Amino acid sequence: MEKVVYEWFLQYQDRVNMSGELILQKAKDTMKILYPQQESEHQFSQGWLEKFKLRHGIKSFRRFGESGSVDVQDMEKKLEAIREKIDKFPMKDVFNMDETGLFYRLQADHSLATKQLEGKKQDKERLTVVICCNEDGSEKIPLWIIGKYAKPRCFKNVNMSSLNCHYRANKRAWMTSVIFEEYIRWFDSRMHGRRVLFVVDNCPAHPKNIEGLQNVELFFLPPNMTSKIQPCDAGIIRAFKMHYRRRFYRQVLEGYELGQSDPSKINVLEAINFAVSAWTINVHQDTIANCFRHCKIRSGDVLPRNLEDESVDIRELEVVINNLGYRNRMDVNSLLSYPGENDSCSEVQSLEEIVSTVLNGEDEVEDDEERHVEVVTRKEAIVASRTLHNFWLHVENTPPEIVDAIRKIRDELQRESTFQKRQTTLESYFTKLP
Repeated sequence: MEKVVYEWFLQYQDRVNMSGELILQKAKDTMKILYPQQESEHQFSQGWLEKFKLRHGIKSFRRFGESGSVDVQDMEKKLEAIREKIDKFPMKDVFNMDETGLFYRLQADHSLATKQLEGKKQDKERLTVVICCNEDGSEKIPLWIIGKYAKPRCFKNVNMSSLNCHYRANKRAWMTSVIFEEYIRWFDSRMHGRRVLFVVDNCPAHPKNIEGLQNVELFFLPPNMTSKIQPCDAGIIRAFKMHYRRRFYRQVLEGYELGQSDPSKINVLEAINFAVSAWTINVHQDTIANCFRHCKIRSGDVLPRNLEDESVDIRELEVVINNLGYRNRMDVNSLLSYPGENDSCSEVQSLEEIVSTVLNGEDEVEDDEERHVEVVTRKEAIVASRTLHNFWLHVENTPPEIVDAIRKIRDELQRESTFQKRQTTLESYFTKLP
């Protein structure tokens, strides 16, 4: 119940005249929704209210219409105020975070977007991906990914800490105020011993009154300027999506070549792996730094003369899409700016919707439509590593770092195998003792 009331508070604090009486009433309304069969109305005391405020760091209520930032009418003056703020921090300590929707099974075919074609329709299963990086591109923060299902079947027996990302879930797979606050506190702990500026837009799911941050100063961009001056919107998200799509369509093409009936039906785990690889491997430091400079949010910023050439990656994406033989193929720009995909922040929800979102996030819900992937045994992994090693040894002009990486994988597999055998031997020895 308290999670629902707090989520409601975060969404509505800047939109209504917030008061203790209103919070108490919403607590009562929440109990009615959660327990509709209960005849008597649950009562909440002032003592409960004070403890609620204490638990969530609520020290005062801002009246509706009051602003937490200077109201400057002229856009150029607003930009100067932004520069003045950012100039106080070195580039390595200025971060921008933004969310983007991701239709992770999207087909590059206009026909599927408008009508059924041979029994198929456009798949708009979505994730929200939270992207964050600093101004000079030296730090790419691990992705947070938000899905619809708390525990998809494909997560079974998966070591989630090995994915190099964080996963959360709610009914819409959108950013919410609760997830945003959790993210900020997690980010604050990562910045231990530093003082950094966290630049973010004015999405309804981004509450402003997060108390107790030790290392992070939140800085909210003016809502009417976000599309022009937010670095993640200036090409960073586009680069991420291009590399995600490239990886996705390569696997789809590979699946058809291997005789799979519908290789585009990837599950959430596969989508997460594509997303993490695209972000950590393919989005380069120069791309990020150029996008920050392009926005001119620091004094002296000029448009970069030599933008990173992404034409090779785009050509590869186009070639793969052409090879898939779509009847009404999308061009790359349409594919990277698909209508509705970028909706990622929740609008203000009704109390009933908040209850549903909170309850859904706690349920163990499985996606029945996703493709099942067999768990690979250690023995199978060892055989596969040998096969890969032999393959690359016989490919002309193989980069040495590829073979070195496979050797490291084989060494780790052998180390694990040796440890397991040693454990088995010791256990067998001790069981034989009288």
